[in-house]
Amino acid sequence: MTMTFDVKGFCPMGCGATLFAGYGGYIACSNASCPNPTAVADILDVRETEHIVTLRADEFTVRHPLRERVENELEECRFHRLLAALDGPPEPPGTYRVTVCRDNVWTWEPVRR
Repeated sequence: MTMTFDVKGFCPMGCGATLFAGYGGYIACSNASCPNPTAVADILDVRETEHIVTLRADEFTVRHPLRERVENELEECRFHRLLAALDGPPEPPGTYRVTVCRDNVWTWEPVRR
């Protein structure tokens, strides 16, 4: 017999309070019409804890670490503001893991995809 338990929280796909934990603690959405019932598990499976930045010649994208969402800092991200204020990309085009070190020095590490 497989036991399931309701999980407090909401499906990120918009289904509402439909989450459950199944055997082994795997979290999923119980809504049969959910477009991605494993979205929560997929989010929790991401091990990245730093900013992932993709630079192009005239634009950039930032995947923020989840801690910024939890700490309600997503809209106030210092790093995003710093990038937006630059005249051009601070590194050659590509994808980077960016971490802040002492004294607000940002370290750029290329990410292999």
